[in-house]
Amino acid sequence: MGPYENIVIGNFLYSLGLLVGRSSNGASAPLCVNLMQQTPLDQALGDVMLANEGVLRLLEFKRSTASVQKEVTKRQLLERALASDKSMLAISREVHWYIESEDICGSFSANAIPYLDFEMRQLPRRPMESFTEEVAAAATSSVVSSERRALYSEYLELVAFAQGGLQGASGGLIVCVNADGVLDYVVLPDLRDIVLDHRLVCEAYFDGNRQAQLQQGRARVRSLDGARSAPSFQRGRDFER
Repeated sequence: MGPYENIVIGNFLYSLGLLVGRSSNGASAPLCVNLMQQTPLDQALGDVMLANEGVLRLLEFKRSTASVQKEVTKRQLLERALASDKSMLAISREVHWYIESEDICGSFSANAIPYLDFEMRQLPRRPMESFTEEVAAAATSSVVSSERRALYSEYLELVAFAQGGLQGASGGLIVCVNADGVLDYVVLPDLRDIVLDHRLVCEAYFDGNRQAQLQQGRARVRSLDGARSAPSFQRGRDFER
């Protein structure tokens, strides 16, 4: 039996983190990385959503031996919602992916294909390794225009609408590395906020950085105050002489 989906997802996210770190050259943009399995957003959106100013990816992971009937139904509903909207179909094939893994005689492989096309076995697929590299490159070296960002938001709303809408809420986390190389996490109270307005991610990120800077400043002030109020043993030794 091959690895379960959550094992594959964990390794994908770890690999993505390694590649983003390698590509960032010491400067990292905030990136919202959220595993939505077993949350209220799983059914409506998918397993994983990645987003920052340069990338949006909505990912569904499946083992080749697992039943895909639920995903077939979801895909059919999505196709109906998209109808023949060429711009939305193009956006879908850019951001929405299906990653299928299999283990044959101990040899593991996983391949990605646009979600709309996952049943079409004759179409080429991308190895998960190169797909991960492409996502990391987009997350660290590109910026999406406001017009395209609006199309991304519209697409995510269509995906949710096709499945009956977003039922319930789930908080999200933005992860970043500050100038000192220290990991920092900023909470989004509702992950749906990133669907509606990506600026909230940047605002939360910079608010978090400001809070961290304030805390560091307060700590320095307390340290200086403590140094000023401490007794001077040097002064005492001078007096004794």
